[in-house]
Amino acid sequence: MHRDKLAILKRLIAEEGIYKALYEHHPDCVYVLDLGGRSIAANRSAEQLAAPEEIRGIWSRALLFGSRTEAGRHFVLACAGNTTTFHLKFIQRSGIVASAEVTFIPIMNKEDVVGVFAIVRNITAETVADSGGTAPRVAYPELDYEHQDPQSLILDSVTEGIFGLDRDGKIIFINKTAMFMLGYSSEEIIGVHSLSHIHHTRPDGSRYCPKECPILMTVEDGTSRTMNEEIFWRKDGTSFWVNYRVSPIMERGQIDGAVVAFTDITNEREIRRAKESAEQASRAKSEFLAMISHEIRTPMNGMIGMADLLLDSDLGEEQRTYAEILRSSSYSLLNILNDILDFSKIEAGKMPLELERFGLREMLSVIIDLFTPKAEEKGLALRWWADTSVPETIKADPSRLRQIIVNLVGNALKFTEKGSVTLSVKNILLPESPNYLLEFSVRDTGVGIAEDKLGLLFQSFSQLHPMINRKYGGTGLGLAICKQLVELMGGTIFVESEEGRGSIFRFMLPFVKEEAEVQI
Repeated sequence: MHRDKLAILKRLIAEEGIYKALYEHHPDCVYVLDLGGRSIAANRSAEQLAAPEEIRGIWSRALLFGSRTEAGRHFVLACAGNTTTFHLKFIQRSGIVASAEVTFIPIMNKEDVVGVFAIVRNITAETVADSGGTAPRVAYPELDYEHQDPQSLILDSVTEGIFGLDRDGKIIFINKTAMFMLGYSSEEIIGVHSLSHIHHTRPDGSRYCPKECPILMTVEDGTSRTMNEEIFWRKDGTSFWVNYRVSPIMERGQIDGAVVAFTDITNEREIRRAKESAEQASRAKSEFLAMISHEIRTPMNGMIGMADLLLDSDLGEEQRTYAEILRSSSYSLLNILNDILDFSKIEAGKMPLELERFGLREMLSVIIDLFTPKAEEKGLALRWWADTSVPETIKADPSRLRQIIVNLVGNALKFTEKGSVTLSVKNILLPESPNYLLEFSVRDTGVGIAEDKLGLLFQSFSQLHPMINRKYGGTGLGLAICKQLVELMGGTIFVESEEGRGSIFRFMLPFVKEEAEVQI
Protein backbone atom coordinates (compact mmCIF):
# COMPACT_ATOMS: atom_id res chain seq x y z
CA MET A 1 0.00 0.00 0.00
CA HIS A 2 2.80 2.41 0.92
CA ARG A 3 4.62 1.82 -2.39
CA ASP A 4 1.41 2.43 -4.36
CA LYS A 5 0.88 5.78 -2.66
CA LEU A 6 4.51 6.73 -3.26
CA ALA A 7 4.07 6.03 -7.00
CA ILE A 8 0.90 8.16 -7.09
CA LEU A 9 2.70 10.98 -5.29
CA LYS A 10 5.53 11.00 -7.85
CA ARG A 11 3.04 10.98 -10.72
CA LEU A 12 1.22 13.98 -9.28
CA ILE A 13 4.47 15.90 -8.97
CA ALA A 14 5.30 15.14 -12.62
CA GLU A 15 1.81 15.87 -14.08
CA GLU A 16 0.65 18.97 -12.19
CA GLY A 17 2.72 21.43 -14.22
CA ILE A 18 0.67 24.49 -13.29
CA TYR A 19 1.50 23.96 -9.64
CA LYS A 20 5.07 22.92 -10.43
CA ALA A 21 6.07 26.50 -11.29
CA LEU A 22 4.66 27.80 -7.99
CA TYR A 23 6.42 24.98 -6.19
CA GLU A 24 9.79 25.70 -7.87
CA HIS A 25 9.78 29.47 -7.51
CA HIS A 26 8.27 29.81 -4.06
CA PRO A 27 10.65 31.96 -1.89
CA ASP A 28 10.29 29.58 1.06
CA CYS A 29 11.84 26.14 1.17
CA VAL A 30 9.37 23.46 0.16
CA TYR A 31 10.06 19.77 0.76
CA VAL A 32 7.94 16.87 -0.40
CA LEU A 33 7.97 14.23 2.32
CA ASP A 34 6.77 10.67 2.08
CA LEU A 35 4.78 9.13 4.91
CA GLY A 36 8.02 8.05 6.55
CA GLY A 37 9.18 11.66 6.85
CA ARG A 38 11.88 11.33 4.19
CA SER A 39 12.42 14.13 1.68
CA ILE A 40 11.95 12.85 -1.87
CA ALA A 41 11.95 16.24 -3.60
CA ALA A 42 12.57 19.91 -2.86
CA ASN A 43 12.23 23.27 -4.61
CA ARG A 44 15.05 25.60 -5.67
CA SER A 45 15.06 27.56 -2.42
CA ALA A 46 15.58 24.34 -0.49
CA GLU A 47 18.39 23.26 -2.80
CA GLN A 48 20.29 26.41 -1.81
CA LEU A 49 20.27 25.07 1.74
CA ALA A 50 21.94 21.81 0.72
CA ALA A 51 23.43 20.28 -2.41
CA PRO A 52 20.96 18.26 -4.61
CA GLU A 53 22.60 14.96 -3.70
CA GLU A 54 21.96 15.73 -0.03
CA ILE A 55 18.27 16.57 -0.43
CA ARG A 56 16.93 13.00 -0.26
CA GLY A 57 17.72 12.59 3.38
CA ILE A 58 17.86 16.17 4.52
CA TRP A 59 14.79 15.96 6.77
CA SER A 60 15.84 12.72 8.43
CA ARG A 61 19.48 13.80 8.78
CA ALA A 62 18.66 15.92 11.79
CA LEU A 63 18.65 19.43 10.43
CA LEU A 64 16.18 19.97 13.25
CA PHE A 65 17.84 21.17 16.44
CA GLY A 66 16.13 20.40 19.74
CA SER A 67 12.61 20.31 18.18
CA ARG A 68 12.37 16.90 16.56
CA THR A 69 9.80 15.56 19.01
CA GLU A 70 7.57 18.57 18.34
CA ALA A 71 8.12 18.21 14.58
CA GLY A 72 7.24 14.52 14.78
CA ARG A 73 3.97 15.26 16.58
CA HIS A 74 2.90 17.77 13.91
CA PHE A 75 3.98 15.41 11.13
CA VAL A 76 1.68 12.71 12.53
CA LEU A 77 -1.20 15.22 12.45
CA ALA A 78 -0.39 16.06 8.81
CA CYS A 79 -0.35 12.38 7.88
CA ALA A 80 -3.85 12.20 9.37
CA GLY A 81 -5.01 14.94 6.97
CA ASN A 82 -4.53 18.06 9.11
CA THR A 83 -2.66 21.20 8.07
CA THR A 84 -0.48 22.34 10.98
CA THR A 85 2.11 25.03 11.70
CA PHE A 86 4.87 25.21 14.34
CA HIS A 87 8.32 26.73 14.97
CA LEU A 88 11.70 25.07 15.22
CA LYS A 89 15.45 25.62 15.17
CA PHE A 90 17.56 24.18 12.39
CA ILE A 91 21.15 24.20 11.15
CA GLN A 92 21.84 25.98 7.88
CA ARG A 93 24.43 24.75 5.46
CA SER A 94 26.74 27.51 6.74
CA GLY A 95 26.53 26.01 10.22
CA ILE A 96 24.35 28.83 11.58
CA VAL A 97 21.51 27.97 13.95
CA ALA A 98 18.38 29.61 12.50
CA SER A 99 14.70 29.95 13.44
CA ALA A 100 11.97 28.77 11.08
CA GLU A 101 8.21 28.53 10.79
CA VAL A 102 7.19 25.15 9.39
CA THR A 103 3.84 24.37 7.83
CA PHE A 104 2.86 20.76 7.12
CA ILE A 105 0.21 20.40 4.38
CA PRO A 106 -1.10 16.91 3.59
CA ILE A 107 -0.90 15.86 -0.08
CA MET A 108 -4.18 14.19 -0.95
CA ASN A 109 -5.11 11.69 -3.64
CA LYS A 110 -8.89 11.56 -3.45
CA GLU A 111 -9.40 10.84 0.26
CA ASP A 112 -5.98 9.34 0.99
CA VAL A 113 -2.95 11.21 2.32
CA VAL A 114 -0.02 10.12 0.13
CA GLY A 115 2.58 12.59 1.35
CA VAL A 116 3.20 15.90 3.09
CA PHE A 117 4.39 19.31 1.90
CA ALA A 118 6.81 20.86 4.41
CA ILE A 119 7.02 24.62 3.84
CA VAL A 120 9.91 26.13 5.81
CA ARG A 121 10.01 29.91 6.18
CA ASN A 122 13.01 31.58 7.77
CA ILE A 123 11.90 33.87 10.62
CA THR A 124 15.31 34.48 12.20
CA ALA A 125 15.40 38.16 11.23
CA GLU A 126 11.82 38.64 12.40
CA THR A 127 12.76 37.11 15.76
CA VAL A 128 15.61 39.60 16.07
CA ALA A 129 13.24 42.48 15.29
CA ASP A 130 10.65 41.24 17.81
CA SER A 131 13.31 41.17 20.52
CA GLY A 132 13.92 44.90 20.08
CA GLY A 133 16.21 44.94 17.05
CA THR A 134 15.61 46.81 13.80
CA ALA A 135 16.99 44.21 11.43
CA PRO A 136 15.00 43.85 8.18
CA ARG A 137 13.83 40.43 7.11
CA VAL A 138 16.62 38.51 5.39
CA ALA A 139 15.85 36.23 2.45
CA TYR A 140 16.18 32.52 3.20
CA PRO A 141 18.48 30.64 3.30
CA GLU A 142 21.49 32.93 3.76
CA LEU A 143 21.80 35.10 6.88
CA ASP A 144 24.02 38.14 7.34
CA TYR A 145 26.25 37.73 10.38
CA GLU A 146 24.70 40.74 12.09
CA HIS A 147 21.25 39.12 11.83
CA GLN A 148 22.18 35.77 13.31
CA ASP A 149 20.12 34.09 15.99
CA PRO A 150 21.51 35.17 19.40
CA GLN A 151 22.14 31.48 20.12
CA SER A 152 24.39 31.27 17.04
CA LEU A 153 26.24 34.43 18.04
CA ILE A 154 26.95 32.90 21.46
CA LEU A 155 28.14 29.62 19.95
CA ASP A 156 30.48 31.40 17.53
CA SER A 157 31.88 33.82 20.12
CA VAL A 158 33.14 31.27 22.65
CA THR A 159 36.74 30.06 22.52
CA GLU A 160 35.77 26.41 23.08
CA GLY A 161 34.90 24.13 20.22
CA ILE A 162 31.25 23.05 20.46
CA PHE A 163 29.27 20.51 18.45
CA GLY A 164 25.96 18.74 18.99
CA LEU A 165 24.93 15.19 18.23
CA ASP A 166 21.59 13.53 17.56
CA ARG A 167 20.46 10.23 19.05
CA ASP A 168 22.51 8.35 16.45
CA GLY A 169 25.75 10.15 17.32
CA LYS A 170 25.71 12.24 14.13
CA ILE A 171 26.68 15.91 14.25
CA ILE A 172 23.73 18.28 13.94
CA PHE A 173 25.42 21.60 14.68
CA ILE A 174 28.93 22.97 15.17
CA ASN A 175 30.42 26.36 15.99
CA LYS A 176 33.19 28.12 14.08
CA THR A 177 35.87 27.38 16.69
CA ALA A 178 35.24 23.65 16.43
CA MET A 179 35.26 23.77 12.61
CA PHE A 180 38.61 25.60 12.71
CA MET A 181 40.18 23.12 15.15
CA LEU A 182 38.84 20.05 13.33
CA GLY A 183 39.53 21.35 9.81
CA TYR A 184 36.01 20.73 8.47
CA SER A 185 33.51 23.05 6.87
CA SER A 186 29.92 22.87 8.11
CA GLU A 187 28.82 21.18 4.86
CA GLU A 188 31.40 18.44 5.40
CA ILE A 189 30.71 17.71 9.04
CA ILE A 190 26.93 18.07 9.48
CA GLY A 191 25.56 14.53 9.50
CA VAL A 192 28.98 12.94 10.11
CA HIS A 193 29.25 10.37 12.92
CA SER A 194 31.49 11.63 15.72
CA LEU A 195 32.91 8.20 16.61
CA SER A 196 34.07 7.37 13.08
CA HIS A 197 35.56 10.78 12.23
CA ILE A 198 36.48 12.71 15.40
CA HIS A 199 36.77 10.58 18.52
CA HIS A 200 37.53 7.02 17.52
CA THR A 201 40.78 6.52 19.45
CA ARG A 202 41.81 6.38 23.10
CA PRO A 203 44.95 8.19 24.32
CA ASP A 204 46.83 4.86 24.28
CA GLY A 205 46.07 4.40 20.56
CA SER A 206 43.40 1.70 20.88
CA ARG A 207 40.05 2.28 19.18
CA TYR A 208 36.82 3.07 21.00
CA CYS A 209 33.85 0.82 20.47
CA PRO A 210 30.43 2.57 20.57
CA LYS A 211 29.55 1.22 24.02
CA GLU A 212 32.78 2.55 25.55
CA CYS A 213 33.00 6.01 23.94
CA PRO A 214 32.16 8.59 26.68
CA ILE A 215 30.32 10.81 24.18
CA LEU A 216 28.03 8.04 22.95
CA MET A 217 27.57 6.79 26.51
CA THR A 218 26.12 10.22 27.39
CA VAL A 219 23.79 10.02 24.38
CA GLU A 220 22.56 6.69 25.77
CA ASP A 221 22.33 7.32 29.52
CA GLY A 222 22.02 11.14 29.73
CA THR A 223 24.90 11.46 32.22
CA SER A 224 27.24 14.46 31.81
CA ARG A 225 30.92 13.55 31.64
CA THR A 226 34.20 15.47 31.81
CA MET A 227 37.20 13.88 30.11
CA ASN A 228 40.81 15.08 30.30
CA GLU A 229 43.68 14.40 27.91
CA GLU A 230 41.67 12.66 25.21
CA ILE A 231 42.40 12.51 21.48
CA PHE A 232 40.36 14.18 18.70
CA TRP A 233 41.14 13.76 15.01
CA ARG A 234 41.19 16.40 12.30
CA LYS A 235 40.01 16.03 8.72
CA ASP A 236 43.62 15.77 7.47
CA GLY A 237 44.25 12.72 9.67
CA THR A 238 46.30 14.45 12.36
CA SER A 239 45.34 14.23 16.03
CA PHE A 240 45.46 16.65 18.93
CA TRP A 241 44.98 16.52 22.70
CA VAL A 242 41.74 17.85 24.18
CA ASN A 243 39.83 18.23 27.41
CA TYR A 244 36.10 17.99 26.79
CA ARG A 245 32.71 18.01 28.51
CA VAL A 246 29.71 16.18 27.10
CA SER A 247 26.18 16.97 28.29
CA PRO A 248 22.84 15.52 27.17
CA ILE A 249 20.23 17.42 25.11
CA MET A 250 16.86 16.82 26.75
CA GLU A 251 13.50 17.17 24.97
CA ARG A 252 10.36 16.71 27.09
CA GLY A 253 12.30 14.61 29.58
CA GLN A 254 13.81 12.39 26.87
CA ILE A 255 17.44 12.25 25.74
CA ASP A 256 17.55 13.84 22.30
CA GLY A 257 21.32 13.94 21.73
CA ALA A 258 24.35 15.54 23.35
CA VAL A 259 26.51 18.67 23.24
CA VAL A 260 30.32 18.41 23.34
CA ALA A 261 32.49 21.39 24.41
CA PHE A 262 36.24 20.89 24.01
CA THR A 263 39.53 22.78 24.25
CA ASP A 264 42.82 22.04 22.50
CA ILE A 265 45.44 21.37 25.20
CA THR A 266 48.25 20.22 22.90
CA ASN A 267 50.46 23.26 23.59
CA GLU A 268 49.65 23.22 27.30
CA ARG A 269 50.57 19.53 27.46
CA GLU A 270 53.84 20.11 25.58
CA ILE A 271 54.74 23.00 27.90
CA ARG A 272 54.06 20.82 30.93
CA ARG A 273 56.19 18.01 29.54
CA ALA A 274 59.01 20.46 28.73
CA LYS A 275 58.78 21.83 32.28
CA GLU A 276 58.93 18.33 33.74
CA SER A 277 61.95 17.50 31.55
CA ALA A 278 63.71 20.70 32.63
CA GLU A 279 63.02 19.95 36.29
CA GLN A 280 64.30 16.41 35.86
CA ALA A 281 67.46 17.70 34.18
CA SER A 282 67.95 20.25 36.98
CA ARG A 283 67.59 17.54 39.62
CA ALA A 284 70.08 15.33 37.77
CA LYS A 285 72.55 18.24 37.59
CA SER A 286 72.18 19.01 41.28
CA GLU A 287 72.61 15.36 42.25
CA PHE A 288 75.72 15.13 40.06
CA LEU A 289 77.22 18.26 41.62
CA ALA A 290 76.52 16.96 45.11
CA MET A 291 78.07 13.58 44.32
CA ILE A 292 81.19 14.95 42.59
CA SER A 293 81.72 17.52 45.38
CA HIS A 294 81.68 14.78 47.98
CA GLU A 295 84.02 12.62 45.91
CA ILE A 296 86.58 15.42 45.46
CA ARG A 297 86.29 16.58 49.06
CA THR A 298 87.85 13.39 50.46
CA PRO A 299 91.21 13.63 48.61
CA MET A 300 91.24 17.41 49.21
CA ASN A 301 91.07 16.88 52.98
CA GLY A 302 93.94 14.40 52.59
CA MET A 303 96.02 17.02 50.72
CA ILE A 304 95.34 19.65 53.41
CA GLY A 305 96.26 17.19 56.15
CA MET A 306 99.51 16.22 54.44
CA ALA A 307 100.37 19.89 53.83
CA ASP A 308 99.85 20.63 57.55
CA LEU A 309 102.10 17.68 58.53
CA LEU A 310 104.70 18.80 56.02
CA LEU A 311 104.72 22.32 57.47
CA ASP A 312 105.26 20.86 60.98
CA SER A 313 108.47 19.18 59.81
CA ASP A 314 111.95 20.68 59.30
CA LEU A 315 111.84 22.43 55.93
CA GLY A 316 114.06 24.82 54.13
CA GLU A 317 112.76 28.31 53.43
CA GLU A 318 111.96 27.54 49.79
CA GLN A 319 110.33 24.21 50.66
CA ARG A 320 108.19 25.88 53.34
CA THR A 321 107.02 28.47 50.81
CA TYR A 322 105.95 25.70 48.44
CA ALA A 323 104.11 23.84 51.24
CA GLU A 324 102.28 26.99 52.33
CA ILE A 325 101.18 27.64 48.74
CA LEU A 326 100.00 24.02 48.56
CA ARG A 327 97.98 24.38 51.78
CA SER A 328 96.54 27.77 50.78
CA SER A 329 95.51 26.48 47.35
CA SER A 330 93.95 23.38 48.92
CA TYR A 331 91.85 25.51 51.27
CA SER A 332 90.74 27.71 48.35
CA LEU A 333 89.71 24.65 46.37
CA LEU A 334 87.89 23.23 49.39
CA ASN A 335 85.95 26.48 49.76
CA ILE A 336 84.92 26.26 46.09
CA LEU A 337 83.77 22.67 46.60
CA ASN A 338 81.76 23.71 49.66
CA ASP A 339 80.07 26.45 47.62
CA ILE A 340 79.16 24.00 44.86
CA LEU A 341 77.84 21.48 47.39
CA ASP A 342 75.71 24.11 49.13
CA PHE A 343 74.43 25.41 45.81
CA SER A 344 73.43 21.92 44.63
CA LYS A 345 71.70 21.19 47.95
CA ILE A 346 69.66 24.39 47.78
CA GLU A 347 68.68 23.79 44.14
CA ALA A 348 67.65 20.21 44.96
CA GLY A 349 65.57 21.44 47.90
CA LYS A 350 67.68 19.42 50.35
CA MET A 351 68.92 22.26 52.53
CA PRO A 352 66.91 21.95 55.77
CA LEU A 353 67.08 24.72 58.37
CA GLU A 354 68.01 23.71 61.92
CA LEU A 355 66.48 26.31 64.23
CA GLU A 356 67.97 26.94 67.66
CA ARG A 357 68.38 29.81 70.10
CA PHE A 358 71.82 31.47 70.22
CA GLY A 359 73.55 34.73 71.13
CA LEU A 360 73.64 37.03 68.11
CA ARG A 361 76.24 39.50 69.42
CA GLU A 362 78.61 36.66 70.30
CA MET A 363 78.32 35.34 66.75
CA LEU A 364 79.06 38.75 65.22
CA SER A 365 82.11 39.21 67.48
CA VAL A 366 83.53 35.81 66.47
CA ILE A 367 83.06 36.60 62.78
CA ILE A 368 84.88 39.93 63.13
CA ASP A 369 87.71 38.23 65.04
CA LEU A 370 88.00 35.73 62.19
CA PHE A 371 88.61 38.48 59.62
CA THR A 372 90.68 40.85 61.80
CA PRO A 373 94.10 39.46 60.69
CA LYS A 374 93.14 39.90 57.02
CA ALA A 375 91.90 43.46 57.65
CA GLU A 376 95.11 44.39 59.52
CA GLU A 377 97.20 42.91 56.70
CA LYS A 378 95.45 45.25 54.22
CA GLY A 379 95.38 48.22 56.61
CA LEU A 380 91.56 48.34 56.78
CA ALA A 381 89.35 49.31 59.70
CA LEU A 382 86.99 46.42 60.49
CA ARG A 383 84.21 47.05 63.03
CA TRP A 384 80.70 46.00 64.00
CA TRP A 385 77.77 47.31 66.02
CA ALA A 386 74.19 46.38 66.92
CA ASP A 387 71.28 48.54 68.08
CA THR A 388 70.41 48.25 71.74
CA SER A 389 66.91 47.14 70.64
CA VAL A 390 68.38 44.07 68.93
CA PRO A 391 67.61 41.01 71.14
CA GLU A 392 70.48 39.28 72.91
CA THR A 393 69.35 35.90 71.63
CA ILE A 394 67.40 34.95 68.50
CA LYS A 395 65.97 31.73 67.13
CA ALA A 396 67.34 30.82 63.68
CA ASP A 397 69.78 28.49 61.93
CA PRO A 398 73.11 29.81 63.29
CA SER A 399 75.32 28.00 60.77
CA ARG A 400 73.40 29.37 57.76
CA LEU A 401 73.18 32.90 59.19
CA ARG A 402 76.91 32.77 59.92
CA GLN A 403 77.57 31.55 56.35
CA ILE A 404 75.70 34.54 54.88
CA ILE A 405 77.50 37.12 57.05
CA VAL A 406 80.94 35.50 56.53
CA ASN A 407 80.41 35.56 52.76
CA LEU A 408 79.37 39.22 52.71
CA VAL A 409 82.18 40.37 55.05
CA GLY A 410 84.74 38.27 53.14
CA ASN A 411 83.64 39.81 49.84
CA ALA A 412 83.81 43.32 51.31
CA LEU A 413 87.38 42.78 52.50
CA LYS A 414 88.40 41.16 49.21
CA PHE A 415 87.18 44.10 47.08
CA THR A 416 88.35 46.90 49.44
CA GLU A 417 91.94 48.19 49.20
CA LYS A 418 91.64 51.14 51.62
CA GLY A 419 89.13 52.54 54.06
CA SER A 420 86.84 50.38 56.16
CA VAL A 421 84.33 47.55 56.36
CA THR A 422 81.43 47.81 58.81
CA LEU A 423 78.97 45.13 59.89
CA SER A 424 75.79 46.39 61.58
CA VAL A 425 72.41 45.07 62.77
CA LYS A 426 69.20 47.08 63.30
CA ASN A 427 65.86 46.08 64.75
CA ILE A 428 62.80 47.07 62.69
CA LEU A 429 59.63 46.74 64.79
CA LEU A 430 56.35 45.98 63.04
CA PRO A 431 53.35 47.82 64.59
CA GLU A 432 50.64 45.60 66.10
CA SER A 433 52.46 42.43 65.13
CA PRO A 434 54.21 39.67 67.11
CA ASN A 435 56.98 39.77 64.50
CA TYR A 436 59.97 42.00 63.92
CA LEU A 437 62.71 42.31 61.29
CA LEU A 438 66.45 42.37 61.76
CA GLU A 439 68.32 44.30 59.09
CA PHE A 440 71.92 43.13 58.62
CA SER A 441 74.18 45.36 56.53
CA VAL A 442 77.79 45.15 55.38
CA ARG A 443 79.22 48.50 54.22
CA ASP A 444 82.60 48.87 52.49
CA THR A 445 84.64 51.58 50.76
CA GLY A 446 85.87 49.30 47.98
CA VAL A 447 85.76 49.27 44.20
CA GLY A 448 81.95 49.47 44.03
CA ILE A 449 79.75 48.13 41.26
CA ALA A 450 78.59 49.80 38.06
CA GLU A 451 74.83 50.34 37.92
CA ASP A 452 74.43 48.21 34.77
CA LYS A 453 76.14 45.28 36.51
CA LEU A 454 73.99 45.21 39.65
CA GLY A 455 71.55 42.75 38.06
CA LEU A 456 74.31 40.15 37.70
CA LEU A 457 75.27 40.08 41.38
CA PHE A 458 72.96 37.37 42.67
CA GLN A 459 72.99 35.17 39.55
CA SER A 460 74.68 31.78 39.65
CA PHE A 461 78.25 31.63 38.23
CA SER A 462 78.07 35.30 37.17
CA GLN A 463 81.08 37.58 37.55
CA LEU A 464 81.29 41.27 36.82
CA HIS A 465 84.47 41.67 34.78
CA PRO A 466 87.23 39.34 33.50
CA MET A 467 89.95 41.56 35.01
CA ILE A 468 88.29 41.45 38.43
CA ASN A 469 87.93 37.68 38.11
CA ARG A 470 91.65 37.27 37.44
CA LYS A 471 92.62 39.57 40.29
CA TYR A 472 90.25 38.38 43.02
CA GLY A 473 89.22 34.88 41.91
CA GLY A 474 86.04 33.08 43.00
CA THR A 475 83.29 30.99 41.42
CA GLY A 476 80.51 33.54 41.22
CA LEU A 477 78.42 31.36 43.53
CA GLY A 478 78.85 33.13 46.86
CA LEU A 479 76.20 35.82 46.47
CA ALA A 480 73.82 33.42 44.69
CA ILE A 481 74.05 31.10 47.70
CA CYS A 482 73.54 34.03 50.09
CA LYS A 483 70.39 35.07 48.22
CA GLN A 484 68.98 31.54 48.26
CA LEU A 485 69.75 31.09 51.95
CA VAL A 486 68.17 34.43 52.87
CA GLU A 487 65.03 33.56 50.90
CA LEU A 488 65.00 30.07 52.45
CA MET A 489 64.90 31.80 55.84
CA GLY A 490 61.98 33.98 54.70
CA GLY A 491 63.95 37.18 54.10
CA THR A 492 65.17 39.39 51.29
CA ILE A 493 68.57 40.73 50.20
CA PHE A 494 69.55 43.74 48.09
CA VAL A 495 72.52 45.97 47.33
CA GLU A 496 73.30 49.68 46.98
CA SER A 497 76.53 50.57 45.23
CA GLU A 498 78.41 53.30 43.43
CA GLU A 499 81.40 52.47 41.28
CA GLY A 500 84.65 53.60 42.89
CA ARG A 501 82.99 54.56 46.22
CA GLY A 502 81.90 51.26 47.76
CA SER A 503 78.84 49.11 48.38
CA ILE A 504 76.24 48.29 51.02
CA PHE A 505 74.77 44.81 51.09
CA ARG A 506 71.62 44.53 53.21
CA PHE A 507 69.43 41.58 54.07
CA MET A 508 66.38 41.43 56.33
CA LEU A 509 65.09 38.38 58.19
CA PRO A 510 61.77 38.00 60.05
CA PHE A 511 61.68 36.88 63.69
CA VAL A 512 59.03 36.35 66.36
CA LYS A 513 59.16 38.35 69.58
CA GLU A 514 60.15 36.29 72.60
CA GLU A 515 56.97 37.27 74.45
CA ALA A 516 54.80 35.91 71.63
CA GLU A 517 56.79 32.70 71.55
CA VAL A 518 56.34 32.20 75.29
CA GLN A 519 52.56 32.73 74.94
CA ILE A 520 52.37 30.13 72.19
